[in-house]
Amino acid sequence: MKPIGYWLRELDRRLEDAFAAALSASGVTRRDWQVLNGLAADDPFDGRAASVAALAARGWLGPDGAVTPAGAAAREAIRAQVAEIRRRSMAGISQERYLSTVQTLELMALNLAAPA
Repeated sequence: MKPIGYWLRELDRRLEDAFAAALSASGVTRRDWQVLNGLAADDPFDGRAASVAALAARGWLGPDGAVTPAGAAAREAIRAQVAEIRRRSMAGISQERYLSTVQTLELMALNLAAPA
């Protein structure tokens, strides 16, 4: 059996590849998507990230940093692609098993953050 570190890196690599393939048709990076998806009335963004400039250049953000109608349409189209990646990655995994895995990874990370 391969150790957890192997599977964490392998999953990360495969997720990055899946997102890159899905989002390339929209001409955005995963980071661009995260910024566009995170911009909402209740989630102000300071506007300094390179992704904000790239999204504004596409006409997806207005001068005030608000998402434009074109940006909202792009966000919805990309959201569907992201949902499909999540659906594929979760096939055959119960919500209980998923939550247990996340909790285990969180605890491992917290254990390593504490002084030895």
